Amino acid sequence: MMSVARIAARAEDGFNAAVVRVLSRRGYTPRVVAYPSYGTVDRVRVRARVLLTAPDAPTPGSVARRGWRNLFSAELPGAVVRVRTAPGADGEEVLVARTDRSGYLDAPVDLALEPGWQDLYLSVDGGDADVPAPVQVVAPTATHGIVSDIDDTVLVTMVPRPHVAAWNFLVRSEQRRKPVPGMPELYGRLRDTHPDAPVFYLSTGAWNTASALSRFLHRVGLPQGSLLLTDLGPTGTALLRSGREHKAATLRRLAEELPHLTWILVGDDGQHDPQVYETFAAEHPGRVAAIAVRELSVPEQVAQNGLPGPTPATRRAVGELDRSAVVTAHAPDGAALARQLQDAGVIG
Repeated sequence: MMSVARIAARAEDGFNAAVVRVLSRRGYTPRVVAYPSYGTVDRVRVRARVLLTAPDAPTPGSVARRGWRNLFSAELPGAVVRVRTAPGADGEEVLVARTDRSGYLDAPVDLALEPGWQDLYLSVDGGDADVPAPVQVVAPTATHGIVSDIDDTVLVTMVPRPHVAAWNFLVRSEQRRKPVPGMPELYGRLRDTHPDAPVFYLSTGAWNTASALSRFLHRVGLPQGSLLLTDLGPTGTALLRSGREHKAATLRRLAEELPHLTWILVGDDGQHDPQVYETFAAEHPGRVAAIAVRELSVPEQVAQNGLPGPTPATRRAVGELDRSAVVTAHAPDGAALARQLQDAGVIG
């Protein structure tokens, strides 16, 4: 007997297939949305999504398309995506792959690239050609990596779940979104101390918000980074994806793919960040240089979990971190976190 999650996934697939048929008959064409990804000097990950849009529609995720429309998209499963090293005939074709059931592409490519931010170019059969896909290539000489949560860590949201947090990116004006005080300055000091450190933004937010998120990071002066977001739909094994497991699994994969890095982990005490980070540090002794936990205000805690303070599980995790050998800072804003990290010698 099929599980409810499996039935929901099949229903979603059937609905999406019907939408694709209708829109294709109306002349909609495939468009590529490339996501900031990462890799090493000899292997990178390419991440993107293929959507069906009207021929004269703005690019999905662009400023012209911002707002609630970014949450609703017609993904194109099975689309053929071609990856080249340069636009057009000047580039070598290094990958041909198909999107998954939700229109996503997440594929490794064995390719020699210089450290720093590099572009690959994505084309989809019957649609977009040579869409730049930024890739953060980690230098083999880098010693540290920075992983940061987003909602209520660098972005003021005061909302609980991913589907509610999306409201801030998909409905509110982008100019009204504010950074958590002191966090751009803290991240600037982290990068000054560790200039080769790659930055990863790990969130339970939906991929639909990626373009708006990248614009926010740039506008408020936070460093450019690879986005590690998630999909909100059913998986076939669960009706809703576990945000905690998404973060834990992604951290484990980063540690495996980038074994030469020691990590600085930044999050908040409103959801599961302390538990995820404490478990990761215990599983990877010597691989975590510091953990910084932003302490939410009482109104923020109430919005997150309905309590005036952190949950008992979060308190226990923070206590375990304080008793561990890992440098741990916790404070309500970036300036106070920076002082603690400076006192511990993590930043200059």
